[in-house]
Amino acid sequence: MKKFLYIMPAVLVCMLYMLLAALAGGISGFQPIAFAYICFPLAAGILLRKGKWWGGIFGVAMGALLIYSGLAAETKMIAALVAGIVFAGYYTLMMLLCAANNRR
Repeated sequence: MKKFLYIMPAVLVCMLYMLLAALAGGISGFQPIAFAYICFPLAAGILLRKGKWWGGIFGVAMGALLIYSGLAAETKMIAALVAGIVFAGYYTLMMLLCAANNRR
């Protein structure tokens, strides 16, 4: 069960983008940065599952990317800012958990 916690955000993000792709009429409507939002948590989850604590850096990078896009937007994108803080905090916690499990 603990290993599923590492990959859970990647699964949720992939499901969200598949839903949005279905509603938008195809994947061609997405910008290339959307694929980074899918690949970063997927890479982080896979590496954390294999016991590489530094794999969580990809998740923290996704959080930083969301925080930046939330702050840089002309309109107030509080949702992206909050999501970025949650992702960065979650993957920091998962990195610490993975490092603690590797020490034992």
